[in-house]
Amino acid sequence: MRNIRLLMIFILLINCTNKSAENNKTSSQIIINQKGVKNQVKPSKNEATERFAETETFIDSTKIAQKGKYKIEITQTTIDTSTTVYFKLFLKQKGKWTNIQNYSLKKESDVPLITEIDDFNNDGLNDFTIHYSTAARGANDIRKLFIFSNKEHKFIEIKNSDLYPNLQYNKKLDCIDALSVYAGSSTTFLKLKKDHLIEFARVDIMDRKIEIYLIEKNKERKLRSETYSGSSDEMIRFVNYDPLEEYGYENNSTREN
Repeated sequence: MRNIRLLMIFILLINCTNKSAENNKTSSQIIINQKGVKNQVKPSKNEATERFAETETFIDSTKIAQKGKYKIEITQTTIDTSTTVYFKLFLKQKGKWTNIQNYSLKKESDVPLITEIDDFNNDGLNDFTIHYSTAARGANDIRKLFIFSNKEHKFIEIKNSDLYPNLQYNKKLDCIDALSVYAGSSTTFLKLKKDHLIEFARVDIMDRKIEIYLIEKNKERKLRSETYSGSSDEMIRFVNYDPLEEYGYENNSTREN
Protein backbone atom coordinates (compact mmCIF):
# COMPACT_ATOMS: atom_id res chain seq x y z
CA MET A 1 0.00 0.00 0.00
CA ARG A 2 2.82 2.28 0.94
CA ASN A 3 4.57 1.47 -2.31
CA ILE A 4 1.46 2.39 -4.29
CA ARG A 5 1.24 5.78 -2.56
CA LEU A 6 4.90 6.50 -3.28
CA LEU A 7 4.36 5.60 -6.92
CA MET A 8 1.38 7.97 -7.22
CA ILE A 9 3.36 10.82 -5.60
CA PHE A 10 6.25 10.18 -8.03
CA ILE A 11 3.89 10.34 -11.03
CA LEU A 12 2.36 13.64 -9.80
CA LEU A 13 5.83 15.19 -9.40
CA ILE A 14 6.77 14.24 -12.96
CA ASN A 15 3.53 15.79 -14.36
CA CYS A 16 4.09 19.05 -12.46
CA THR A 17 7.69 19.27 -13.71
CA ASN A 18 6.55 18.82 -17.37
CA LYS A 19 3.83 21.51 -17.08
CA SER A 20 6.30 23.95 -15.53
CA ALA A 21 8.71 23.37 -18.40
CA GLU A 22 5.97 23.96 -20.97
CA ASN A 23 4.94 27.18 -19.23
CA ASN A 24 8.55 28.38 -19.18
CA LYS A 25 8.91 27.56 -22.89
CA THR A 26 5.74 29.51 -23.76
CA SER A 27 6.93 32.44 -21.67
CA SER A 28 10.29 32.45 -23.46
CA GLN A 29 8.59 32.42 -26.87
CA ILE A 30 6.45 35.43 -25.96
CA ILE A 31 9.48 37.41 -24.85
CA ILE A 32 11.31 36.59 -28.10
CA ASN A 33 8.31 37.67 -30.16
CA GLN A 34 8.01 40.94 -28.27
CA LYS A 35 11.68 41.69 -28.81
CA GLY A 36 11.27 40.94 -32.51
CA VAL A 37 8.49 43.52 -32.83
CA LYS A 38 10.43 46.14 -30.95
CA ASN A 39 13.48 45.69 -33.15
CA GLN A 40 11.64 46.19 -36.47
CA VAL A 41 13.11 49.10 -38.52
CA LYS A 42 10.51 51.67 -39.50
CA PRO A 43 11.09 54.34 -42.18
CA SER A 44 11.95 57.73 -40.79
CA LYS A 45 9.67 60.69 -41.35
CA ASN A 46 12.16 62.20 -43.81
CA GLU A 47 12.23 59.00 -45.89
CA ALA A 48 8.44 58.73 -45.94
CA THR A 49 7.91 62.36 -47.01
CA GLU A 50 10.81 62.73 -49.46
CA ARG A 51 9.50 64.10 -52.80
CA PHE A 52 10.99 64.83 -56.21
CA ALA A 53 11.11 68.55 -57.09
CA GLU A 54 12.45 70.42 -60.12
CA THR A 55 12.29 74.11 -61.13
CA GLU A 56 12.89 75.88 -64.46
CA THR A 57 12.95 79.66 -64.93
CA PHE A 58 12.69 82.06 -67.88
CA ILE A 59 13.16 85.86 -67.60
CA ASP A 60 12.87 88.48 -70.35
CA SER A 61 12.69 92.29 -70.45
CA THR A 62 13.98 92.89 -73.98
CA LYS A 63 11.19 91.54 -76.19
CA ILE A 64 8.11 90.82 -74.10
CA ALA A 65 5.07 93.11 -74.72
CA GLN A 66 6.91 96.41 -75.33
CA LYS A 67 10.70 96.46 -75.33
CA GLY A 68 12.20 97.79 -72.11
CA LYS A 69 8.84 98.66 -70.58
CA TYR A 70 7.77 95.24 -69.34
CA LYS A 71 9.53 92.27 -67.79
CA ILE A 72 8.26 88.72 -67.37
CA GLU A 73 9.47 86.00 -65.02
CA ILE A 74 8.18 82.50 -65.77
CA THR A 75 8.81 79.60 -63.39
CA GLN A 76 7.86 75.97 -63.88
CA THR A 77 7.84 73.81 -60.76
CA THR A 78 7.39 70.04 -60.78
CA ILE A 79 6.72 68.19 -57.53
CA ASP A 80 6.43 64.45 -58.08
CA THR A 81 3.91 64.22 -60.95
CA SER A 82 2.34 67.67 -60.54
CA THR A 83 3.63 70.58 -62.65
CA THR A 84 2.60 74.22 -62.32
CA VAL A 85 3.72 77.19 -64.38
CA TYR A 86 3.73 80.60 -62.69
CA PHE A 87 4.49 83.95 -64.26
CA LYS A 88 4.90 87.46 -62.95
CA LEU A 89 4.61 90.53 -65.17
CA PHE A 90 6.38 93.74 -64.21
CA LEU A 91 5.98 97.32 -65.46
CA LYS A 92 8.88 99.76 -65.25
CA GLN A 93 7.83 102.89 -63.38
CA LYS A 94 10.32 105.61 -62.38
CA GLY A 95 13.19 103.25 -63.04
CA LYS A 96 11.81 100.43 -60.88
CA TRP A 97 9.97 97.21 -61.73
CA THR A 98 6.45 97.03 -60.31
CA ASN A 99 4.65 93.67 -60.22
CA ILE A 100 1.32 94.15 -62.06
CA GLN A 101 0.20 90.55 -62.79
CA ASN A 102 0.53 87.09 -61.24
CA TYR A 103 -0.77 83.99 -62.98
CA SER A 104 -0.48 80.20 -62.73
CA LEU A 105 -1.72 77.11 -64.54
CA LYS A 106 -1.27 73.34 -64.38
CA LYS A 107 0.37 71.41 -67.19
CA GLU A 108 1.73 67.95 -68.01
CA SER A 109 4.66 67.05 -65.79
CA ASP A 110 6.87 65.42 -68.43
CA VAL A 111 7.34 68.41 -70.76
CA PRO A 112 9.99 71.10 -70.19
CA LEU A 113 9.42 74.84 -69.99
CA ILE A 114 10.01 76.12 -73.53
CA THR A 115 8.93 79.72 -74.11
CA GLU A 116 8.40 81.48 -77.45
CA ILE A 117 7.94 85.24 -77.77
CA ASP A 118 6.22 86.63 -80.89
CA ASP A 119 3.47 88.99 -81.95
CA PHE A 120 0.58 86.63 -82.66
CA ASN A 121 -2.12 89.27 -83.28
CA ASN A 122 -0.10 91.85 -85.24
CA ASP A 123 -0.65 94.74 -82.80
CA GLY A 124 3.05 95.57 -82.39
CA LEU A 125 3.19 94.07 -78.87
CA ASN A 126 4.85 90.72 -78.29
CA ASP A 127 2.89 87.82 -76.86
CA PHE A 128 4.25 84.47 -75.67
CA THR A 129 3.57 80.75 -75.60
CA ILE A 130 4.67 77.99 -73.25
CA HIS A 131 5.24 74.36 -74.18
CA TYR A 132 2.15 72.58 -72.81
CA SER A 133 2.19 69.06 -74.23
CA THR A 134 3.22 66.94 -77.22
CA ALA A 135 1.44 64.45 -79.46
CA ALA A 136 2.10 62.35 -82.57
CA ARG A 137 5.58 61.44 -81.30
CA GLY A 138 6.55 65.08 -80.95
CA ALA A 139 5.26 66.25 -84.35
CA ASN A 140 2.43 68.16 -82.67
CA ASP A 141 3.92 70.84 -80.42
CA ILE A 142 1.05 71.86 -78.18
CA ARG A 143 1.32 75.26 -76.54
CA LYS A 144 -0.61 77.65 -74.36
CA LEU A 145 -0.89 81.08 -75.95
CA PHE A 146 -0.93 84.31 -73.93
CA ILE A 147 -1.89 87.53 -75.74
CA PHE A 148 -0.86 90.89 -74.29
CA SER A 149 -3.72 93.34 -73.75
CA ASN A 150 -2.42 96.90 -73.90
CA LYS A 151 -5.74 98.15 -72.55
CA GLU A 152 -5.60 95.95 -69.44
CA HIS A 153 -1.79 95.86 -69.14
CA LYS A 154 -1.76 92.11 -68.69
CA PHE A 155 -1.57 88.82 -70.57
CA ILE A 156 -4.77 86.97 -71.47
CA GLU A 157 -4.67 83.17 -71.58
CA ILE A 158 -6.22 81.89 -74.81
CA LYS A 159 -8.26 79.10 -73.28
CA ASN A 160 -8.47 76.71 -76.24
CA SER A 161 -5.01 77.34 -77.71
CA ASP A 162 -3.85 73.88 -76.57
CA LEU A 163 -6.34 72.33 -79.03
CA TYR A 164 -4.33 73.62 -82.00
CA PRO A 165 -0.76 72.31 -82.39
CA ASN A 166 2.17 74.19 -83.92
CA LEU A 167 0.64 77.66 -83.67
CA GLN A 168 2.18 80.55 -85.59
CA TYR A 169 1.31 83.96 -86.97
CA ASN A 170 0.23 83.96 -90.62
CA LYS A 171 1.32 87.20 -92.30
CA LYS A 172 -0.38 86.32 -95.58
CA LEU A 173 -3.89 86.26 -94.07
CA ASP A 174 -3.13 88.27 -90.89
CA CYS A 175 -4.39 85.44 -88.71
CA ILE A 176 -3.05 82.52 -86.70
CA ASP A 177 -2.70 79.11 -88.26
CA ALA A 178 -2.10 75.68 -86.77
CA LEU A 179 -0.74 72.43 -88.17
CA SER A 180 -2.13 69.10 -86.90
CA VAL A 181 -0.14 66.03 -87.93
CA TYR A 182 -1.62 62.52 -88.02
CA ALA A 183 -1.63 60.00 -90.90
CA GLY A 184 -2.05 63.14 -92.97
CA SER A 185 -2.15 66.77 -91.83
CA SER A 186 -4.54 69.68 -91.38
CA THR A 187 -3.83 73.40 -91.57
CA THR A 188 -6.41 75.33 -89.57
CA PHE A 189 -6.86 79.09 -89.98
CA LEU A 190 -7.92 80.95 -86.84
CA LYS A 191 -8.98 84.37 -85.61
CA LEU A 192 -8.70 85.65 -82.06
CA LYS A 193 -11.96 86.50 -80.33
CA LYS A 194 -11.53 87.60 -76.71
CA ASP A 195 -9.88 84.63 -74.98
CA HIS A 196 -10.57 81.99 -77.67
CA LEU A 197 -9.39 80.97 -81.13
CA ILE A 198 -12.14 80.72 -83.73
CA GLU A 199 -11.75 78.56 -86.86
CA PHE A 200 -12.72 80.07 -90.20
CA ALA A 201 -11.07 77.70 -92.70
CA ARG A 202 -9.19 74.39 -92.86
CA VAL A 203 -7.21 72.41 -95.40
CA ASP A 204 -6.97 68.63 -94.92
CA ILE A 205 -4.53 66.46 -96.85
CA MET A 206 -4.21 62.68 -96.78
CA ASP A 207 -2.81 60.34 -99.43
CA ARG A 208 -2.31 63.40 -101.68
CA LYS A 209 -6.03 64.18 -101.58
CA ILE A 210 -6.88 67.73 -100.48
CA GLU A 211 -10.17 68.92 -99.06
CA ILE A 212 -10.78 72.59 -98.30
CA TYR A 213 -13.44 73.76 -95.84
CA LEU A 214 -14.91 77.09 -94.84
CA ILE A 215 -16.08 77.26 -91.23
CA GLU A 216 -18.65 79.61 -89.78
CA LYS A 217 -20.25 79.31 -86.36
CA ASN A 218 -18.67 75.85 -85.95
CA LYS A 219 -20.34 74.61 -89.14
CA GLU A 220 -18.19 73.32 -92.00
CA ARG A 221 -18.85 73.82 -95.69
CA LYS A 222 -16.65 72.09 -98.21
CA LEU A 223 -15.24 74.61 -100.64
CA ARG A 224 -13.65 72.09 -103.00
CA SER A 225 -11.43 69.01 -103.35
CA GLU A 226 -8.27 68.60 -105.40
CA THR A 227 -5.16 66.44 -105.76
CA TYR A 228 -1.88 67.55 -104.20
CA SER A 229 0.73 68.30 -106.87
CA GLY A 230 3.59 69.39 -104.63
CA SER A 231 6.74 67.49 -103.69
CA SER A 232 6.45 67.25 -99.89
CA ASP A 233 5.66 63.88 -98.35
CA GLU A 234 4.75 64.96 -94.81
CA MET A 235 4.26 68.00 -92.55
CA ILE A 236 2.55 69.84 -95.42
CA ARG A 237 1.40 73.25 -94.22
CA PHE A 238 -0.62 75.77 -96.18
CA VAL A 239 -0.37 79.54 -95.92
CA ASN A 240 -3.59 80.15 -97.85
CA TYR A 241 -6.69 78.14 -98.72
CA ASP A 242 -8.22 80.16 -101.59
CA PRO A 243 -6.16 80.10 -103.70
CA LEU A 244 -4.32 77.16 -102.18
CA GLU A 245 -0.73 78.06 -101.31
CA GLU A 246 1.82 76.00 -99.44
CA TYR A 247 4.37 77.35 -96.97
CA GLY A 248 7.79 77.53 -98.52
CA TYR A 249 6.57 78.56 -101.94
CA GLU A 250 6.09 82.24 -101.19
CA ASN A 251 8.02 84.83 -99.18
CA ASN A 252 5.27 85.92 -96.83
CA SER A 253 4.95 82.71 -94.83
CA THR A 254 6.87 84.06 -91.86
CA ARG A 255 7.36 87.50 -90.37
CA GLU A 256 10.36 89.10 -88.71
CA ASN A 257 9.95 90.63 -85.26
